[in-house]
Amino acid sequence: MADQVRAELSANDSLWLTLDTPENLMIIDTVLWFHHRLDPEAVIRQVQERVVDRYPVFHWKPRFSDSPGARHAWLEDPDFDIHRHITVHELGGAGGRAEMQSFLEARMSEPLDPARPLWRAYILEGNDFGALMIRFHHAIADGTALARVLLEMTTEHPEGDYEHPEPDEDRIHPADQTGTQEPVATDRPSRRKRDRARQAVTQAATLPLAAGVQATSGAAKLLEMLDLDREGSRVALIADHAVGTADALDKILVGTPPKAPFTRPGIAKRADWAPAHDLDLVKRAAKTRGATVNDLMLAGLAGGLRRYLEARGEPISDLMTVIPVNLRPVDDPLPEQLGNKFALVTFMLPLDEDTPVDRLDEAHRRMEVIKSGPEALLTFGAIGALGIVGTFSIGASRPVIEVLLTNAIGITTNVPGPQHPRYLAGQEMVGILGWVPAAAGLSVYTCIFSYNNEIRVGFKTDVKVIPDISNLVAAYNAEMDELLGLGAQ
Repeated sequence: MADQVRAELSANDSLWLTLDTPENLMIIDTVLWFHHRLDPEAVIRQVQERVVDRYPVFHWKPRFSDSPGARHAWLEDPDFDIHRHITVHELGGAGGRAEMQSFLEARMSEPLDPARPLWRAYILEGNDFGALMIRFHHAIADGTALARVLLEMTTEHPEGDYEHPEPDEDRIHPADQTGTQEPVATDRPSRRKRDRARQAVTQAATLPLAAGVQATSGAAKLLEMLDLDREGSRVALIADHAVGTADALDKILVGTPPKAPFTRPGIAKRADWAPAHDLDLVKRAAKTRGATVNDLMLAGLAGGLRRYLEARGEPISDLMTVIPVNLRPVDDPLPEQLGNKFALVTFMLPLDEDTPVDRLDEAHRRMEVIKSGPEALLTFGAIGALGIVGTFSIGASRPVIEVLLTNAIGITTNVPGPQHPRYLAGQEMVGILGWVPAAAGLSVYTCIFSYNNEIRVGFKTDVKVIPDISNLVAAYNAEMDELLGLGAQ
C-alpha cells in the first residue's frame, strides 16, 4: 500500500528539512530535568496524549521530492510506534547533572532517521535524579512552537489535570488571569478547564523572543500582504516600502565580519549551563538603567564572551548573534502540522564597551533600534523566498543562507515560560532548556529560559571553536554577578 500524503511542507519547512550537515544538524535539542526519577510508562503516556495525539505531525515521516518545483511532504508512518521514539537510559556513575550533560553532548551530533517521524526522546534515570531529552527536527516547527508543545506536555498539578479539585463557583481560575476573567463553574466539563490552563501556559511561551521586538505599523501592513508560502517574490514589497530597509539589508548581508578567532565548526558539540538567577533581581537590576530583562541578559552574554576571549589572550571586538522572533499571534492555537513561523534579527553584542554597566546601556540602545526597524520582516521574507528556491535546488538555497548568517557567531533565544511550577508524570520540573540549530558555520548557541521565577542560560558550543565550555560559563557568571549587583544596591 502506498504511503498516504498528509500534508505538503511549507516553503520555510522545506528549507529546514534539507539543510542538515554533519557539522550543523537542523535539530532542536531540549532537556527537562527533575529532582527524582520519572516513571517511564507515565511519561510515554503523557507524550502520547499531549503531543503525538494532539499534533499528528509527530507520527508523520518526511517524503523528499526530487521533482523540480514539487514540495516535500509529510506521509503517515503506518509502522509508527512511540516506543521506537522514546527509550529509557540509566545515567550511571553518580547519576546526576554531569552524567546528564555527557549524555546530551553525545546525542547532539547524531542525525535523526529520515525514514521515521523526525523526533526522538530519552528518559534519563539517575541517582534520585531524572531528565527527559527530546530532539525535534526544525522542519517540524520553530523553537517557539516547540516550547509551547513542551509546556503543554506538562501539567499544573502533580496529579495532572484530571484529579485535582474544581475551583469554587465564585473563584477565578488562575488561567483566566491571562484570559477572559470568567468564573469557572464547578460543573463545567474538565476538558474545558484543561484547555484554559493549556492556553495560559502556551501564551506565556509565545511572547516575542526578543522581548518586545515588534513590526512598525507600516511593516505590520506589509506582513499582512505577504503570503510567502505562495509567493516568495513578495519579499520585494518590503524592500520597496519598509523604512530603513537599505540599512537593514546592509547589516544582514554585509555587516562586519567577527574578528574573534572562531573557526568553522566540526561535528562534536559541548553543552553546559549557568546556575539560575532570581528573576525579580534581574528585573530590578535592569530597571536601574532603564533596560529590560532581555537587554541585561544580552549584556551578560557580551560580557561573558569578552572575559572569555581576554582570558585566551584574544583581541576584543563586537560580535554578532542572531535572535529568532516569534511571528505567531499569541491567541492562536497551534496547527496540527505546527511548522515554522519566525523571523530573525541580528544583534551586535557590545564586547567593545569597557564596563558591565556600559555594556548594559549599549545593549539596551541597540535593542531599541532593532524594535523599530524592518529587519525581522526582511529575514522572514528572505527565508520564505529561499524555501521556495529550495524546492528547486538546495544547492542554490544553502549558499544564500550562509550569506545571511555568515557574519554571526551563533543563535541566541529568549523564551519566557510560566512563572509557576509545572509537572511531568507527577514530578516537579526543576529546569528546562532548548537549543535551536542554524545553518552555515555558526558555533555558539545560547538559550535563555525563564521559569518559576528564575532565569537560566544554557550554552551549546562547537568543540573545535570553544572546547572549554565551562570557562565560558564561568566568565558569564562573573559578568552576571556584577550586573546583578545593580539590583542589590
